[in-house]
Amino acid sequence: MIQVVSEFLGIVGVDVVPPSNLAELIPYLISVFIGLILVLAVFRVFAAILDGFFTFIRRV
Repeated sequence: MIQVVSEFLGIVGVDVVPPSNLAELIPYLISVFIGLILVLAVFRVFAAILDGFFTFIRRV
């Protein structure tokens, strides 16, 4: 599980080691949450495209 999390953080562009003080922690968490939202949005769009494609095939 640690490898998956570090891979995700590497893709998003955030350092794997969290910051040591609160002033650096808040932008770090915002970057992680925005990256998570963007990744989920891409998967949702991809799923919608596949759903539309398979629905079209069933009708034809």
